[in-house]
Amino acid sequence: MFKWFLSQAGEDSGVFDFPASLKGNPKTLVFLDRNLEKTAAFVRAMPDVFFKNALLCAHESQQVLISARRATAVYYTDLECRYGENAFEELEYKFRAYKPDVCIYLGEAFLPTLYLAKVCGAGCRIGFADENCFPFLNVCLKPAQSSEAALISQYYYGAK
Repeated sequence: MFKWFLSQAGEDSGVFDFPASLKGNPKTLVFLDRNLEKTAAFVRAMPDVFFKNALLCAHESQQVLISARRATAVYYTDLECRYGENAFEELEYKFRAYKPDVCIYLGEAFLPTLYLAKVCGAGCRIGFADENCFPFLNVCLKPAQSSEAALISQYYYGAK
C-alpha cells in the first residue's frame, strides 16, 4: 500500500531550507492527531498568532476544540477520509489550492492523510512519529523533553 500511495503522490520533493523556511509564521497546513487529548495539548500550547496563517485538518469530533481557538479548519469524517471518495478528492483540492509553505503532520502514520500531506505542495513536510514516512514527510523531529508545540514554536518564533 505504501508504494501504491507513493506512486499516486509522486516521489519527488521540492527544495526547502530547514529551519529557515519555518521563520516568520509561514503559511502552514497542520494535520492534527485523531487523539483528542494530543490534539488539545498542541492546539492549546500554540500561540494565537500561529492560527492566523494556518489551516488545520481535523476529524469532525474536534470542532469544538478548534473553534475555541478561532482557527480555520477543514474537517473530515471516517467515511470521507478514504482515497477515491468524492469528499477525499475535495480535501485534496482544498489543500492544493491553499498552497502551504509548510505542512505539519501530528499523529500516527495513516496513508491517506500522508498522501494528502505530500500532494498539498508544501516543500517542508514535518512529522514527529516515524522516519519511515519519507518522502510523504521529509523532516522528522523528535522532541526530547518538550512537546511538539514547543518545538514548532521554537522554530517559528524563536520561543524557548
